[in-house]
Amino acid sequence: MGVLDNAPDVNTDQEPGVPDLPHGSSPRPVPCNDARGRVLPITPEQQARNAKAIAELVERMLAMPDEDPPGAWEEAMRDLDAHRPHRKLFEGLY
Repeated sequence: MGVLDNAPDVNTDQEPGVPDLPHGSSPRPVPCNDARGRVLPITPEQQARNAKAIAELVERMLAMPDEDPPGAWEEAMRDLDAHRPHRKLFEGLY
């Protein structure tokens, strides 16, 4: 159909900011709060790992181009109008 049908690029193949962590012995995830709803403290190693994952995500976001490919908006408007033949929203703008 258009822009969305292209092969995925490098940034869409991975989940951003999700580090490959070894699974613990517990099959369930560890809760982040106790029975009274208080947040449990995390270790400095966990905090450093989370901060590194966030920093990597921000770096990837900053490396992405700020502009859309040429014709992307026009194609999106045409596609929306094609699905609404009874009431076109963007007719004359593309």
